[in-house]
Amino acid sequence: MIALLPIFILSFAIIILLIALFIFKIDTKKCATLTISGLIFALIGSAFLGYKISFNTEAISDISSDNMQISVSSPAENTDTTSATEQTVAIDTVPTEQETTASTSEEVTESIAENNDMVGPFPQVDDTQQYDTNNEWQARHVTALFTCDGYGLLYTCLILIISIVVSSLAYRWFVQEKINHGLFYLILLFMALGGITLVYASHLMSFFLGIELLSIPFIGLIGYQYIQTHALEAAIKYMILSAIASSFLLMGIAFYYATTGELTFSGLSYQLSTMTYPSTLLLIGICLMLVGIGFKLSLVPFQLWLPDVYQGAPTVVSLLLSTVGKVAVFCAIARLFLLAPIVNNETIRIILVIMAFCSILWGNLSALMQSSLKRLLAYSSIAHFGYLLLALIAVQYQVLALETIGVYLIGYIFANICVLGVISLESHSNELQDHEKEIDLSGLFWRRPILALAMGVGLLSLAGAPLTAGFVGRFLLVLLGVTAELWWLIAAVVIGSTIGLYFYSRLILNLYIRPINRDDFSSNNSIIKLKWRDIKVSELFIVIAAFLTMVCGVYPKWLFNLVSMAQYLTT
Repeated sequence: MIALLPIFILSFAIIILLIALFIFKIDTKKCATLTISGLIFALIGSAFLGYKISFNTEAISDISSDNMQISVSSPAENTDTTSATEQTVAIDTVPTEQETTASTSEEVTESIAENNDMVGPFPQVDDTQQYDTNNEWQARHVTALFTCDGYGLLYTCLILIISIVVSSLAYRWFVQEKINHGLFYLILLFMALGGITLVYASHLMSFFLGIELLSIPFIGLIGYQYIQTHALEAAIKYMILSAIASSFLLMGIAFYYATTGELTFSGLSYQLSTMTYPSTLLLIGICLMLVGIGFKLSLVPFQLWLPDVYQGAPTVVSLLLSTVGKVAVFCAIARLFLLAPIVNNETIRIILVIMAFCSILWGNLSALMQSSLKRLLAYSSIAHFGYLLLALIAVQYQVLALETIGVYLIGYIFANICVLGVISLESHSNELQDHEKEIDLSGLFWRRPILALAMGVGLLSLAGAPLTAGFVGRFLLVLLGVTAELWWLIAAVVIGSTIGLYFYSRLILNLYIRPINRDDFSSNNSIIKLKWRDIKVSELFIVIAAFLTMVCGVYPKWLFNLVSMAQYLTT
């Protein structure tokens, strides 16, 4: 069960924080330290597992390319001290000779089933099964509910990194209050656990459990600072609509099961691929699931809640909503769509194309009229996941679809850290509203030049400007759309990017407007005499995110290598 190491570490961190918070009554700083420590340990464990699995998968691929046969040894012979004999099973052939007896076939089948971990990187795991050193680090199913592979571990690491950044930003946000805010960090750990459960999911029940474990903590986080304007309104709105969306999703899963008799992603793949024509009940179930998924990803026409929730929630929570809240769901949906040929149906495909097209245009056009940065970023988020829906539609037809999704999401995460992180640092929890109006950030360069530069880089990346990670992701999406011949969506991406370039440029220029009152700034103190000791850890995270955004735009090869290392478990 070492494959579930990140989940175990986070669960242990939650227990430790519960004991420390309610028994020892530790303060906010110690809660933040414990939370960040647990997240760092989970990140190290995830990175270690990902490296081992990717390295072992590459070794298996090299061996498979040289030898077109796989050698399977009997477990009984492995325990014996005498020399073991090997049975060779051809990959692309099945014994058809009538001389082969039924008993021999059963023995070969049992031998393959017992040694499934040696045949490929995707065994059915039994707790009593013994692994050798190599098989311990293979991508595999961990029971029927979870899958441990490089794909899931990549996004697990991203979720943990975002949680670490948010923990640091939240402490700076709370720093002016003397009240203990340890409960915020406890809810944050539950949210991270839900996100990791979701990206590990390979079963519709674990998928639903992960979504709920991710959504319920968000209700508490959105309304946590209830003294702020619109905080309770945003929490209640999210709670009611999230419950309705979960009901649609659960009903869709029930219809799905009633038609196929399967709940595992791989089982659904087999059942759907053998169907000659999908039944009406199955199509209804898929449409009901799309309602729940559309709400979680805030796609048109299920997006009306997002701007109000973004504006009412604390900025650090808005950062979580735009990154963890959507990235985890999208990765799980990509895994489901890759295995189960849902988009093969023309009706479902048309519905997804319409949702993507409307999300792109509606999100960008609505963002044009916003003066609140958080509302603007909310509408922008609708457009960005409309872009990504293009890759989801083409995920079963193009090899590069998963790599494109990975590159785009990593650039999107870095950009949101830059933009929303700066807004959070400019705000404090004892104020009625965060400083997220355009006028609040006007002339930021003359007060905090490094943060203004980092925020400018993030806005350029969201706009898809060249030499940023956003441009690389946008280019790959257009290339994928051309290959899949999704011409209407390509036109929407081009038009939406043009509109987005306008309002992002407006925000960037606003950062460098020189204040009229010269007492508001001192160029000597702000720029020339900048001291490194003035840069806190949370600000360092933002600077690193901006730097990586530029590096990915100038030299994206390392990003391609990172995403391609995330080998996907397909059976």
